[in-house]
Amino acid sequence: MIIRKKRINNLKSNIGFVEEGTTIVVGITIREDHEQVLTRIGFSFPPNVGDTLLPPTSFGPVSKVNAEGKYIIHKDRPKETAYRQIEWTWEQWAGPYDTETQSRLVDVPYKRYPRTRVLPYSIELTIQSNSANQLVLVSPLIDYTDENEDKLKHILNLFLEIFGECQIFTEDLDEIMKAPLRRLNWELLPEGFMPWEQLQQHLNPIINAVPKGNQPFIIHRFEKINGFNPDFYATGKAGFWGYIIFGFEDKNIYVCESIHYGNATYVFAEDWEELSKKTKAEILDNNLQEDRIIHRVGSWDRRINELLS
Repeated sequence: MIIRKKRINNLKSNIGFVEEGTTIVVGITIREDHEQVLTRIGFSFPPNVGDTLLPPTSFGPVSKVNAEGKYIIHKDRPKETAYRQIEWTWEQWAGPYDTETQSRLVDVPYKRYPRTRVLPYSIELTIQSNSANQLVLVSPLIDYTDENEDKLKHILNLFLEIFGECQIFTEDLDEIMKAPLRRLNWELLPEGFMPWEQLQQHLNPIINAVPKGNQPFIIHRFEKINGFNPDFYATGKAGFWGYIIFGFEDKNIYVCESIHYGNATYVFAEDWEELSKKTKAEILDNNLQEDRIIHRVGSWDRRINELLS
């Protein structure tokens, strides 16, 4: 059965034909007219069995929540103090007839309603093959239970947002889950340390995608970490877009920095090959990190110095 809608709100009215407790897979049988959408996600076409990606945020609100999570704003509570970073610029006297432009990064306090972070589902999509040797794009296995109602609804809406349709497969189609996963969420840059001017050329498409007012902070963090001579760099693809890994293999330290506002710097001590196989939820939300350094002026630089010196 194919479900064709923009979005579903009631799970049982759409997949009530499935017996409760059944382990199911949400997916779509790949057709030639899916080429444009699949390449937009980040797959090659025709795709390879086992290729796995976290969909990028560009498809709409469901894919954005899937990759980045969301915040619940509590307007019924008193406001709290938060901080935003700005670049403060002024003219410094430099002699009787001259001035010199100066700038520095500062934290500016402001009042906002309290908010609670809702972690992303981080549902990855995988190319598999069924018993008829058809290519199928599928979600992970999930049990159709009341406990999984919100997650299952999210998966269905993710497919509907991206493709406008989806199918429900049973666990009995063993071929769907046989191939080993090859996650394509990271791309390694040319091996070895790069001076900042060279690295910046690779990162400019990412840096230029954010508002100009935020770029000095991002450039500062990237350049600061790069000053400690990492051994390699990896840039995120698809739903990991905007994340950069700086690998310090001799120190067994892997620093994950991001252009996304409000994120922190994540520090890992796990082998990169194993780390790159994990989902976004496992990397960022399962406390796998050795450290998490909040983006605050002054304290962030001090913590990076202590970590990498």
